Amino acid sequence: MTDEKIQSIDLRKKAAERIKIVRSMAGYAERKAFCLRFKFPLATLEAWERGKNPLTLKGAMRLIDVLSEVGIYCSEEWLRLGTGISPRPFEEISEGVHTNFSLTINSLEKNLKIAKEISTFITLNEGAAVTIVRDDAMLPFYEKGDYVGGIKRLGPSLKEAINKRCIIEFANGQTAVRQLYKGKNSLNYNISAINLSTKKIPINEHDIDIISAAPIIWHRSLTK
Repeated sequence: MTDEKIQSIDLRKKAAERIKIVRSMAGYAERKAFCLRFKFPLATLEAWERGKNPLTLKGAMRLIDVLSEVGIYCSEEWLRLGTGISPRPFEEISEGVHTNFSLTINSLEKNLKIAKEISTFITLNEGAAVTIVRDDAMLPFYEKGDYVGGIKRLGPSLKEAINKRCIIEFANGQTAVRQLYKGKNSLNYNISAINLSTKKIPINEHDIDIISAAPIIWHRSLTK
């Protein structure tokens, strides 16, 4: 195998990991659920996420359009090459426009650093899950727009995630950041918001059927 071919395969694999990241950040840990929600071809997404086919410019723009529907901005350069602005909520991008130039540059530098950390975290940890915090449920630990990551626990190993702050993957394929507790039986779990002042979501949900939970071991914020 030539060096050029090896490099091409490596680029596809790295792009595949970034595509998985944005799917997770959009709130979908399951590929099929993501495709059903956004009417996206499952075979196409699967080929990209497995590194079988390269992500084209047209494909990147389609993913960017999907992310925009859930309020997330991502640059085409980051999706295809790992450079440029990594995924952020739209409000953070718009806020940057109204700050002075030096603050905007500083924010972009932090963003690029976080993008590299995400790539490294995914590469080094099998079963890694990374997402953006999408609500205020976990204040004061995590703010809306923060990045969090962890290692998935499934099946019997789910008990290792009990009483921890986790990225929860629900049976419908969506994800959320919540505290995990034991349910009435071994097949169900309770989840809770830490922020008792939140008004946007239920503070407690009982006997939830979940697929996986990733105790959070990595956390980054652009505001700190």
